[in-house]
Amino acid sequence: MKDIMMKLCGGLILIGALVLACSQVKKPHLRELSLKPQFNAEGYWQTENVLFKKNADNSISYYGTNSLYGPYLAARVAHMRQDFDDAAEYYKIVMQKDPGNARINRSVYLILSALGQIDNAAPYAQKEIDSGEKKSLAPLIIALNNFTDGKYEQARKQMSALNEPAYKTIINPLFNAWTYVGEKDEKNAIASINKIVDDPLLETMKLFHKALIYDYLGNKEKATECFAQIVQNHPKDVTYRVLEIITNFYVRNGDKEMAHKISGRYNDRGLLALLLKDIDKKIENGSINTEAVINSPRKGLAEAMFNIGTIFRASTGGTEYAQIYIAASSFLNPDYDLSQIALANVLEEIGLLKEANRYYAKIPADSGSYFIARLKMIENLNTLKDYQGAEDNLRLLLEDYPENTQLLTDLGTIMSNMNREKEAIKIFQKAVKSIKNVNSSSWPVFYSLAVSYDRDNQKAKAEENLLKALELSNRHPNVLNYLGYTWLTMDKNVDQAAEMILEAYKQYPYDGHIVDSLGWLFYRLGWYEKAVEYLEQASDMNPGNAVISDHLGDAYWFGGRKNEAVFQWKHALDLKEDAESVDKDAIRRKIEDAQVENKELTVQSPSLYRELRNM
Repeated sequence: MKDIMMKLCGGLILIGALVLACSQVKKPHLRELSLKPQFNAEGYWQTENVLFKKNADNSISYYGTNSLYGPYLAARVAHMRQDFDDAAEYYKIVMQKDPGNARINRSVYLILSALGQIDNAAPYAQKEIDSGEKKSLAPLIIALNNFTDGKYEQARKQMSALNEPAYKTIINPLFNAWTYVGEKDEKNAIASINKIVDDPLLETMKLFHKALIYDYLGNKEKATECFAQIVQNHPKDVTYRVLEIITNFYVRNGDKEMAHKISGRYNDRGLLALLLKDIDKKIENGSINTEAVINSPRKGLAEAMFNIGTIFRASTGGTEYAQIYIAASSFLNPDYDLSQIALANVLEEIGLLKEANRYYAKIPADSGSYFIARLKMIENLNTLKDYQGAEDNLRLLLEDYPENTQLLTDLGTIMSNMNREKEAIKIFQKAVKSIKNVNSSSWPVFYSLAVSYDRDNQKAKAEENLLKALELSNRHPNVLNYLGYTWLTMDKNVDQAAEMILEAYKQYPYDGHIVDSLGWLFYRLGWYEKAVEYLEQASDMNPGNAVISDHLGDAYWFGGRKNEAVFQWKHALDLKEDAESVDKDAIRRKIEDAQVENKELTVQSPSLYRELRNM
């Protein structure tokens, strides 16, 4: 076995061998599609005799046929777009009209399972089993459904049909253990945990589930022994979820001092400290009458399903399985916030940011995961350019954490994205004041403040903060590049600017913005052939960037390629990226008047001159 440890989203330590085993399981093919819909600007797509409409809520309607063809294509389109809710509904329509369609039947139960609708998926999964298909996830769906109905023996029987390596070594023993818990059979439950493949790196997971089992079945002594072993022998494996459960155990057993002692081991000055406040609050407010976190076999199995889902997330091509297992965890325990967050993470990985935010939004304000969930929502809203939504959520968090440096920095960045630079400057200034101990990790705040000063044409203050960021960041390439480029635009410190840009390029030669700065350096030096060479590279790296297109146009003009120059300038007027950083009036004058000026600069250092010439 390969000794590869993976720690994912509140999960437990896992080993590479299990990841490899899981990767050998036949994939459910949730996204097995060849249809490529082409919706027009109005949201319509016509194919054959069916007209599709993409609605404002991202769902799909179809028109023009009463045959199976319409709902089938609608299902396929929704499926390909990973809109599983709509896909499931359309597939159900197909199944009503064509109940013998095995492929559609499989799609229905897989999609419903991925949505966490295990009970709704079960009839379709049973149909697959009745057809004689063995290599599928259908037995798992039926086993989960049997488990929730208290049919523990039947659940074990269904799981026995799944005998691939991942099931035999991890999934089945873990699943079966909790069925025995449902039957209050401690001996067989623990024996089943012991069947999990023997490897030191799995010891924490075994101890964790043994502790949960002993605790639920009332064996306080054995539970204490297992929890103590985790804390003493595997302290680095203690995640937020494990810590929540262990401290809950000690509080319920009247030992708040031990709960605080364990929690106190895991502290820092960052995000973890915020999470630990939630743990400490629960310890203070708890008593011997506090309810156990895992107070039913169903919730215990939810923990197991979540752990298995994290294994699949770590395996190549395991995203689809991860979604199904984590969704099963959410089905078994709807109050399990980490499963909601993990589902959102999976959706993020496949680019479904709006859908991911639906799950983040489900995390209640009194949850220890609320802060993380909102941060992720804000990040997604920012990526989606929903700056107002991001701002609203940030200001909500700042009501509870008014001096949080990261939140203030994020809000300042959003203000800058909305071209509200004066507001951004005030917020970044507040972020700087909130820093308790300025150190190497503080440089992004000063850098962000400098960028806003620069955009607000406060060059001296921008330079001051860039120098501070440069010092703190140990000459980070982005800071080197920005300061060097700023000095070039100010016609000052030419040699230092050139050295900084060159240093940044040597570290990040594939960053389009840095390559653009190098090309612009050559342009300002009057070396137009080299300028074109590097600016073309930058344009290839960032084809949608207005500044780069403008720069390339200038270099083409002085290189004698005037038609291409005009094309690039016109292109720069239409591009969105960094559009606020170009002077559109100046570009229009270049196009209309055919007049371009370049006050050529000079490098004084002979060695620097030679190095640049030899590039």
